[in-house]
Amino acid sequence: MQNNVAKFESIFRSATPLFLLGLLLAVFFEPWLPFHAWMVDSFGDDIVLKVAVLFLISYVLLLWGESLRLQGMLTGLLQAFKTFDHDRASEAGGGGKNRGTSNPKARLEAAKLLVAAMRSGDASIIETSHHNLVRLVGQDLGKDPDKWQQWLATQEGR
Repeated sequence: MQNNVAKFESIFRSATPLFLLGLLLAVFFEPWLPFHAWMVDSFGDDIVLKVAVLFLISYVLLLWGESLRLQGMLTGLLQAFKTFDHDRASEAGGGGKNRGTSNPKARLEAAKLLVAAMRSGDASIIETSHHNLVRLVGQDLGKDPDKWQQWLATQEGR
């Protein structure tokens, strides 16, 4: 499922400039559009403008939702690392807290981001993500993101 989401996001990012360029051309070349006379008679003189505004507002709402999703994920990642550092300081000070007890939901959200980053083509991103995943969860499953994805599925199933 994660691969399907990544594919959709990739297609969405690639198609966005083409869609916006098409919208610009439709507004600019409105008088020469096919079925222009029928559209004007059926829907009014400003139908192309109304459709363009509708699509642009929809796109802005999609971007807003995506920014909220990313903000939540990054906040979870930062919270997980903050909790991890706090737990580590407690362990060093003799507190003896268990690694996974503080905020498991934040740890899972952070792990999801790091697993997604491991699918990058950049070797330094893969290495850094792997290092941080090992630190965050306390075990090493290697650099294969599919193994980490399976681990995430088992953790979410609990």
